[in-house]
Amino acid sequence: MARSFGLKLLGFFFVCALILVCGLLTCGTTWASGTLEVKGDLALSSPLIGPLDSQPSLLLAQKAIEEPTPTAKKEGEESSQTEKSQGRAFIFSALVPGSGELYVGAKRGYIFLGVEAVAWTSSYFFHKSGKQKEDEYLDFADNHWSFERLPEPGETACDGSVYTAERDSLIAYFYYHNKQHFYEDIGKQPFYQCAWDSPQSLESYLDMRDKSNWLLKNSDYAIMAALVNHVVSAIDALRLARNYNANLGHGMKLNLKLKTSPHSSGIILVASRKF
Repeated sequence: MARSFGLKLLGFFFVCALILVCGLLTCGTTWASGTLEVKGDLALSSPLIGPLDSQPSLLLAQKAIEEPTPTAKKEGEESSQTEKSQGRAFIFSALVPGSGELYVGAKRGYIFLGVEAVAWTSSYFFHKSGKQKEDEYLDFADNHWSFERLPEPGETACDGSVYTAERDSLIAYFYYHNKQHFYEDIGKQPFYQCAWDSPQSLESYLDMRDKSNWLLKNSDYAIMAALVNHVVSAIDALRLARNYNANLGHGMKLNLKLKTSPHSSGIILVASRKF
């Protein structure tokens, strides 16, 4: 039980390692983060309208453009937020789904964390229950199926076919060298079903075996769901970090207005920005 579940874990982490390598190759240039600051100076020029000897009236007023935060901040409060590394967001979520989203500041990262917890918990309990049911049907078969009830080679089997020496030696080989095939064939092959003590025992055996296989398959499906959760969360975190960085400094709207000035005979051209 522990060995097969461990092999599944190894396969899972191998796939996660491939995701990390792809992330490093794709997002390796996004690790560094910085702050871009562009400032404009007050510019004066000749008036658009008015005498040439009048005082300069054309005023280009451009506020200092600094990196804004994606959310509104209180007046007087300086922004401490910087760009989020896309590579880190991707790798964080590839390792622990949801952590990349939380790194960017998205609360939906808790959803990915919850899905991860549910997937692994479900996989563990499905696997445990499946193995318990497997032990149950193996013990049941040992107590209700016997080689002594098999027909002799050349006799007619319970399915009406001739029971051959090849079939007899094959089931004996499986019993000593391949238990999985042995327990599968005694329930599936009709010429071996004569060795059951009753048809009811065969039916109970097949039901227990089907239930065990169903539980183990669900365990595998849960692991697949966890893997998909890693991939989806990593891609989502990468997209969130990219959008987060794209919103920095791109919330500005530039307005140009012509206004008359009471202190000069020209027209003032004012450039302003709004968020």
